[in-house]
Amino acid sequence: MAKSAGKYFTETSLGNSYVINTAAAGVAIPISTGVALTIGLWNTSTTKNAVLLYASAGYTSGTIAIGDFGIVNQFVGFNTGTGAPLAAITAGAPKNLLLGAGKSSAMTAFPATATLTTGGTAAMWLGRSNEIATAAPGVSVMYHDFDGTLIVTPGQVVALCGSVAQTGLFTCSIAWSEVDI
Repeated sequence: MAKSAGKYFTETSLGNSYVINTAAAGVAIPISTGVALTIGLWNTSTTKNAVLLYASAGYTSGTIAIGDFGIVNQFVGFNTGTGAPLAAITAGAPKNLLLGAGKSSAMTAFPATATLTTGGTAAMWLGRSNEIATAAPGVSVMYHDFDGTLIVTPGQVVALCGSVAQTGLFTCSIAWSEVDI
């Protein structure tokens, strides 16, 4: 019997899969209804959808606010600036998951800051929460495999969020594959 290369192998080997990461020091994950996003993806392509692969968050430091992790989204169109739904963004460079090869992402990702004019709405709760307000012994991590259940269409922005604003810092990643519409 042949071994499986993994469910993301085909898109990754074609150079269509990407990841955006926060700095190692981490970020505070905002509440879903807030306007300040800290890590996410904006689909600025008009010809591709982003199929979310996974999101992860590992505790870095600080006091944890008890609550669930999720994905916030909002339609923001394709422009930023005063009066636009996406007022500002500090874009980062997504890493192609075909390490050492692959093409550049057609999307805009942000590893630290984007500002909405009005708060978004929770698209999905991930069912991962912190049950204590201090660091737990051992490794503390949230990992969610979307398995194709969340697709980011053109003009949409998605980001990690919380059911409450986090005061602790988390080192985070969001990965996706870009597929033609």
